Amino acid sequence: MTLDLEEPQSAVATLNPKKARRGSGGRPSQEEAVRRDARLVEIAAAMFMERGFDATTIDAVAEAASVGKATLYARYRDKAALFAAVFQRQIDRWLAVSAPDSLPSGARVEDVLVAMGRRMVDAAIAPEAIAINRIVTAQALRFPDLARMVQREGWQRSSAAVAAVIDRFVIDGQITVDDSNLAADLFLALVLGRLSRLAMLGIETDAEEIERRVEAAVSLFLNGISGLCRGRRETPSASSTTSDRVRG
Repeated sequence: MTLDLEEPQSAVATLNPKKARRGSGGRPSQEEAVRRDARLVEIAAAMFMERGFDATTIDAVAEAASVGKATLYARYRDKAALFAAVFQRQIDRWLAVSAPDSLPSGARVEDVLVAMGRRMVDAAIAPEAIAINRIVTAQALRFPDLARMVQREGWQRSSAAVAAVIDRFVIDGQITVDDSNLAADLFLALVLGRLSRLAMLGIETDAEEIERRVEAAVSLFLNGISGLCRGRRETPSASSTTSDRVRG
């Protein structure tokens, strides 16, 4: 299939092939192989976003990347596997800009969660992220393995990153959380829920509204987990209540 690039400024058209360095025996070095694979995924991502899943073919990706079909199939067994690599790349980038590698001494939990929530929203509603998520939604029933991978690599990894931050503040004594994984899941739902849905529908939200919603979500989250943990400590269990009645 001939690659038709009517718009010279398209994302695919700007990715020009470069000559590969060769290792011993004419094979690309490991470093070059990694670089070429990253470029292949970059080109595939651009094509999926411009054309959609169904209109993007392995032949077209191979031609745009200047690689043989046999080489591409040796790396990715089918188009769904190639798209999974595109999604994995998106998640890696999203987490890299969303989750802090370290927390400064004396950091306040509210400040950190607001900053992290804002970065997560900005990354989640970026045009590239929305385009990929629309494809995932459209293809989930058709490719259940892809849907499971998205859940595992997307939401669960994001939740784990948030849980790690929550655990740090539990250790510092700023918050009390019985289950940091559940708390992280709720945090993501509060921060991303409506804003990401609006973006998926093509409805833009201005920066001021995003800031207002993220701050409100963090406030609700912190008050909510505090009340939940306090309620668990103060509410007697059914067994203790029954024994108290018997003793009375």
